[in-house]
Amino acid sequence: MRYAFLFLLLSTAKFVTAQSASPQFSKYPIGESSVQIYFPSQPDEVYVDYSPDSSMVYTVECTDSSTGQDFQFGAIVVNLKGEIEEDRQEELLISYFDYLKESFKIQSSSGYGKGHTLTTHESAKGIIDLWEDEDLQKWEVTGWIAENTIVVLFEYGPDEYPNKKVIEIFMKGVRFFGD
Repeated sequence: MRYAFLFLLLSTAKFVTAQSASPQFSKYPIGESSVQIYFPSQPDEVYVDYSPDSSMVYTVECTDSSTGQDFQFGAIVVNLKGEIEEDRQEELLISYFDYLKESFKIQSSSGYGKGHTLTTHESAKGIIDLWEDEDLQKWEVTGWIAENTIVVLFEYGPDEYPNKKVIEIFMKGVRFFGD
């Protein structure tokens, strides 16, 4: 009986530890974009493409399983052809989010939270949103724009990610131009 209790106690401790594990973040360069992003696990290979106006577009994702479920963390980095006037930056970022919502088949959205700033890059402007796609995946999305670069960071999975601190670290974990 004593051994059964000890086994049950150790099994429970392992389960609790596995459920409360947090990923270890590391900074990764995003192709030749001059942007670095902190990811919770080793990202897949960066995919490079060109937009219709010949801007370079870098896309990368990784999977985090530290919670016992698979959640995707990803980034899209767009090096625009020219610098965007400061008073048009947020408008451009919102337009890009609207394009992505269509591309990712987003069915519902909470609405844009505007006016976000990034302490590591004073000129960066940001917006946030929460989405749900046609497969009922829950998305948390943050977009940053600075000078001639757009960065969209996203996390999605079957439920809301259980550790808000991890999401906060990821969504603010972008470094522009040698920050």
